[in-house]
Amino acid sequence: MIVLADGRRIEAEVGVVMVEIGDRKAASTVADCDEPLLGVESLETLGLAVDPTTGSLKPTRSFTVRLGGVSMASATTGR
Repeated sequence: MIVLADGRRIEAEVGVVMVEIGDRKAASTVADCDEPLLGVESLETLGLAVDPTTGSLKPTRSFTVRLGGVSMASATTGR
């Protein structure tokens, strides 16, 4: 059972996929349901948010992928 943002409850299969928006890519939980959904969890993981005045995506922070507590930026740049 999944609760949608509008309060509706639906039955859906849940899984994990890689989401890529622009140069940002991360694993995210998704639900297999009748309409495509990209939830706030996915956007937060990517460091993005919807600007309510324009409807466009805006960065909320710089984006760095972490694997096992090791920053990929640190591993590739030596910083």
